[in-house]
Amino acid sequence: MMTRARLAFVFVLGALAGCQTAVQQADAPPPPPSPERQEFITQFKNIDTANKGMITLDQAKAHYAEVFRRLDTNRDGFLTVAEIQPLMPVMAARSASELVARLDRNGDNKLTLAEFQVINSWLFRLSRDPNSLSLEEVERGFAPQAENRPQPTLFGN
Repeated sequence: MMTRARLAFVFVLGALAGCQTAVQQADAPPPPPSPERQEFITQFKNIDTANKGMITLDQAKAHYAEVFRRLDTNRDGFLTVAEIQPLMPVMAARSASELVARLDRNGDNKLTLAEFQVINSWLFRLSRDPNSLSLEEVERGFAPQAENRPQPTLFGN
C-alpha cells in the first residue's frame, strides 16, 4: 500500500508530466486550416479589395453580384443547380441542389440575384456590426473546434 508521501509524489509527477505536455502543445505550430476554412478566408480576401482585413456589406453585395454574373453561364438571369456547382467548396453544403433549395424562395429550382444575395446575411452573422466584417471575426467563426460541425454563417442553419 502506498503511503501518503508516495501518493503525493506520484500526483506531483503526473501533474508535472501534464504541464510538460501542455507546454509542448503550446509550442507546436497550429494545424493547417481545413480546405473549407482556407477557401472561406480566400473568398474574404477576394472581397477585401482594399486589403484592410475588413469588408463592408456593400463590398460583399458587389462581390456576390459579380460571382452570380460569372456563374450564370447561359446569361438568363438565374442560377441552376449545375451553374452553382463551382461555389460548393466555400459554401459547406452537401450538394448544389441542397444549396439551391436553401436559397430558392419561390420554389422554381433556380436562383435570382436577390435569392443568391441571401449569402450575405449568412456571411454577416459572424459580425458584431451589421455593416462590416473583419477577417478576425471570420476566422473566429471557423474556430478549429467548430470545423467539424455545420457552419451557420455560410449555410444558414
